[in-house]
Amino acid sequence: MQRGPDPFSSREREILNLLAAGMSDKQVARALGISDQTARKHRTHLLGKTASPNLCALLHTAVLSGWLNVPFPVAKPGSP
Repeated sequence: MQRGPDPFSSREREILNLLAAGMSDKQVARALGISDQTARKHRTHLLGKTASPNLCALLHTAVLSGWLNVPFPVAKPGSP
């Protein structure tokens, strides 16, 4: 898993934010004017760049790494 500098392209960051907002691949595609297949491919690239097995793990990694801002504090694993 990459740490430190943001490993995502500007388009991948845009898609990451839409996925974090709860959008499906189909909704992301419609919002960005791209095909469903392209939206899925972007999600697959995001998963690969973070070595995440699923969307939940991707978002968790992105938040803990500081690549995705959330409007509330997030506890680090093992903290009280």
